[in-house]
Amino acid sequence: MDILIILGLLIAGCLLNFIAEPGFGTANVVSRLYLVFSIVLAGTVWIYYFAGIKNAATLNVLNILLQYGGYLSRLLLGFLTGNILVKIWHKDGVNDRSGLKAIIRTTLWAISIAIANSYLVATVGKSQNMPYMIGFFKQSGYAIWFLYFIMAAESLCALGILLHFKLKTGIYASLGLVVIMLGAVYTHLHNRDPFSDSYAAISELISLILLLLIYYFEKLTPKSPETQIYVV
Repeated sequence: MDILIILGLLIAGCLLNFIAEPGFGTANVVSRLYLVFSIVLAGTVWIYYFAGIKNAATLNVLNILLQYGGYLSRLLLGFLTGNILVKIWHKDGVNDRSGLKAIIRTTLWAISIAIANSYLVATVGKSQNMPYMIGFFKQSGYAIWFLYFIMAAESLCALGILLHFKLKTGIYASLGLVVIMLGAVYTHLHNRDPFSDSYAAISELISLILLLLIYYFEKLTPKSPETQIYVV
């Protein structure tokens, strides 16, 4: 059900572009709002899982913020992805290349923070539950060293996504995480675990595919007014 909700929100956000037909100004505001949400949610995750809060009411508020804030972030991401695609498709980016680049860059920052944070949190979570993780990897037929390799790889790929803006490592880091998530889904299927155990990996796969799509949009952004953009 969670996967269907995520897909539904992404599609709904994308379709808003065909209903409202927003311009560069609106899309720029939405991209900044998405960036703020990504930062707030990233901080909230660390507080919720690692701050040691015992108050049930506070934990409930944080849980609601994470759940519904996550839903809103998916809606905003769907809207921005669709908006960028529409502008490229209609070649509006040729007329306002700075506006398009600003939207793409802000959206990239937001989704990069969201994805990188989720993997860094997951790595810390694994490190705090090593007996369970070791047992799971043994049960799945993997060597213990492979657990440490996965933890290191996820952390390095998360940093690679954040360093994309300086080193252009995002595409390679994202592809690495795609391979890891496909491996996670395969492992759960091989173990005959409930399909719900694969929800987190599938959700991350969806986010990584969208991130790769936005990297592609970034490459299509014209460098000069005369540059033509084509979606292939």
